[in-house]
Amino acid sequence: MSAITIFGAMKVKTLQKQFNKTTGAYLRVYKGVHFADENAALESLSKEGKPAGTLIYKTSVAVQDFEKMFKEKFGITVQVAKPDNSDLAKNDASLSTVGSK
Repeated sequence: MSAITIFGAMKVKTLQKQFNKTTGAYLRVYKGVHFADENAALESLSKEGKPAGTLIYKTSVAVQDFEKMFKEKFGITVQVAKPDNSDLAKNDASLSTVGSK
């Protein structure tokens, strides 16, 4: 199983590096409807307070389920993209499938 440990002062680019390291896929992080600045602290993106905690997930989890878990746990909208960030991953694909292409 993989895990991402989140703390409020963590920057978007650090989160993206951790996600890429564990899955091979790219993680798009949003502030509202726009991409979040890669130097922004995660606590500035969440409307529900400071995000903190650990999200434990299997790389066999579906993209849509991961995105939902992340939103529920941290209050931040994310979308999983192909490793080169050229396009969004299919919702029913597993994280490991997206990262291996």
